[in-house]
Amino acid sequence: MKARPVTAAVSTLLAWATVARAQDAGAPRLVDEAAIRAAIAADQQQQQQAQAGAVPAGTAPATALAAQAAVRPAGAGVLNPDMSVIVDGSFGYYGRHAADFAAIGVPPSGDDPGGAREGFTLQEVELAFQAAIDPYLEGAVFLTIPNLEGIEVEEAYLLTTSLPGNLQIKAGSFRSQVGRNNTQHLHLQHFTRRPLMTPLLFGVDGFRAPGAQISVLLPGVPWFAALYGEAFSVPTPAPGAVATFGGGGRSPADLAYTAVLEQFWVPTDAMSLMLGLNFATGIAFECATAVCDDGGRRDYLYGADLYFKWRPPDVTGEQGSVLWSTEYFARTIHGGPTEGAFYTEPVVQMAKRWFIGGRFDLTGVPAGANVPRRYGAAGSLTFAPTEFSRLRLYAQDLWGRGAPQTLVGFLQAEFSIGAHGAHPF
Repeated sequence: MKARPVTAAVSTLLAWATVARAQDAGAPRLVDEAAIRAAIAADQQQQQQAQAGAVPAGTAPATALAAQAAVRPAGAGVLNPDMSVIVDGSFGYYGRHAADFAAIGVPPSGDDPGGAREGFTLQEVELAFQAAIDPYLEGAVFLTIPNLEGIEVEEAYLLTTSLPGNLQIKAGSFRSQVGRNNTQHLHLQHFTRRPLMTPLLFGVDGFRAPGAQISVLLPGVPWFAALYGEAFSVPTPAPGAVATFGGGGRSPADLAYTAVLEQFWVPTDAMSLMLGLNFATGIAFECATAVCDDGGRRDYLYGADLYFKWRPPDVTGEQGSVLWSTEYFARTIHGGPTEGAFYTEPVVQMAKRWFIGGRFDLTGVPAGANVPRRYGAAGSLTFAPTEFSRLRLYAQDLWGRGAPQTLVGFLQAEFSIGAHGAHPF
């Protein structure tokens, strides 16, 4: 009689071993936990029946087949992707009205709260759908509604998962890998507004467009190093401003191309450092200099981004941390001057739920007709009860020669509903 509990235990172990073998077989698997619990319950019931003499002892391992049935290919979950809704609402105050705010010569980004209007607004509503399509592809769609002014496709792409040689291909409409801030969605920001350089050099909505990307994890390097190459068909932006990209057609000669090298180091268990070297070239839109009228409007964008993170190892967030991002980019339109912009933003976690950050912006280094010399100083205080919600106070002072000093302030509230996949580091 004592052998029967052992048989039941072996049966349960076989059930979990079957799951493990299925997961290690090569293709991604999804585990139905309810079915596994049912298999364990059936095993216990079988044990009781065996003790009563109703079931032969040799039939116990059959419950492993029930556990195996609970494991199915990832493609079987295609009708149930991870879905989430992220809402960013804000109440804004502008020390000067929209006309004076625009006079500083730095347009607001596409997800700027309220479009330079005071009062309440839904800064952005993001709808996200993410799933493993099959053992070879993952898919993601991110739809946004900025300031309740119509729905946009922020990103929609396929991503390979099984190519040899550390290769990966991404295709669809997505944010370019150029720069660190450009790759981030609004809810990943530690500040209510994006850096001043974003609308000036990358575009009102950042550098995102339909295109394709190929990346490779470089072998034989004693640190993490990944090389990215991209090609985009950038839509023509709205008239009224010079844009780095968007003035070309759809032929290969008119596309925007990028090259990015990302390098990652871990000096200690508590410290990590990432350095990105970036280059992009495309066709400028509405070139402001007369020398561009000959049609040679290809421009060049280049720069570097540095990200530092310090966090004590083996903790779950109760202790402090430091995150520090810095970027500098410059642009040269054929025949015109070089124009550049810079920002740096340290963020300190003071306690489990409290973060304080500061940002210093400097545009026009060097200055040009399209990138004036402007300064910005911003402060941010964030309270995050959980990873699904946060409240933020944000203030920013903007000034520069020949422009009115502008003070802005926001109270921002954010919450997330549903399962939202992890973003890159």
